[in-house]
Amino acid sequence: MRILYVITAAEWGGAPLHVLQLMEYMVKQGHEVGLVAAPEPRLMTGAKALGVKVFPNPHFVRPVRPWKDFRALWPIFRAMRAFKPDLVHAHSTKAGYAARLACAVLRKPVIFTAHGWAFTEGRSLWKRKLLAGVERLAAKVTAKIICVSEHDRELAVQWNVAKPGKLAVVHNGIDPRPFLEGGGAPLREELGLEGSVVLTFVGRLAPPKDPLTLLEAVKTLPKGVLLVVGDGELKPPVEEYVREHGLEEKVRLLGERSDVLRILASSDVFVLSSRWEGLPYTIIEAMMAKLPVVSTRVGGVPELVEDGVTGFLVPAEDPPALAEALQTLLDDPELRRRMGEAGREKALREFTLDRMLRETGRTYEEVVEGRRP
Repeated sequence: MRILYVITAAEWGGAPLHVLQLMEYMVKQGHEVGLVAAPEPRLMTGAKALGVKVFPNPHFVRPVRPWKDFRALWPIFRAMRAFKPDLVHAHSTKAGYAARLACAVLRKPVIFTAHGWAFTEGRSLWKRKLLAGVERLAAKVTAKIICVSEHDRELAVQWNVAKPGKLAVVHNGIDPRPFLEGGGAPLREELGLEGSVVLTFVGRLAPPKDPLTLLEAVKTLPKGVLLVVGDGELKPPVEEYVREHGLEEKVRLLGERSDVLRILASSDVFVLSSRWEGLPYTIIEAMMAKLPVVSTRVGGVPELVEDGVTGFLVPAEDPPALAEALQTLLDDPELRRRMGEAGREKALREFTLDRMLRETGRTYEEVVEGRRP
């Protein structure tokens, strides 16, 4: 089978990682694989190392820019004519629209994975209605829509995006082996964290992740050190908040890191303060690392974090509730241990990479077989 992946991927994150994992698996299964994406270095390098035919699309950008968004269609058409795929698998909202339009014109079957819907909670009602309407139109030319959480499937049904039979749920998953092998040596000494209880946030410093709510919560805690791993458009206001409130000793801004497993191995609690989510890879990684998780109750997060068992769930944009949950874990090492153990057991049972890859492969086969005479 010839499979063409299309993803915006203007920045590295969960969705590009997901695509890279799928491409590696499909190459090993003997399929020919192509990729259309923004020239994000990690994704491009990884794809080329796998022998994937790469079609860079410089017009794929994260913000809405109508002219560039329109121009992004042509590299997709060129790639499809050159690669002649049997199946196209689109990821992320913008690439999803463009790829499905191209597939409708060229009469190619297309699968779309929604890594969290653009019309999810946290946006204004008029934006949600507009975005859901666009998704409804795009769904008409989509063979199958993969949702990464039951929450997203239910949201799609609620907003009448597609009939239930067109929607499938395939939870994200990760390879547990690096975590079971130890995850790398901890960095506590290198980061000067000996004797500290360490809270860790990993994610883009961007509005959906709401890092400023997290800083407001941490500001009120009498102890604990927060590691912030990631970069993004909110980095300047985050840095300013840390300076203005004298949090330099309590908050360490580490930027982008390639050693996240070592950072998790040095941590005691994982925290996420998002306004909306799909099914965050970072939480699955934290669970595999045996960390209790404190997160906002958004998107598919409740499918990962069992409140009171593997961590705590709190409302979005509620610094006092977030601080209270963090304080509970800061004060109780035994509770941290129990929740961390329970989280790893759940991750190993439900959120492995092997399961995700096999379920996605079966979806491909269903779509392609369904088109054969």
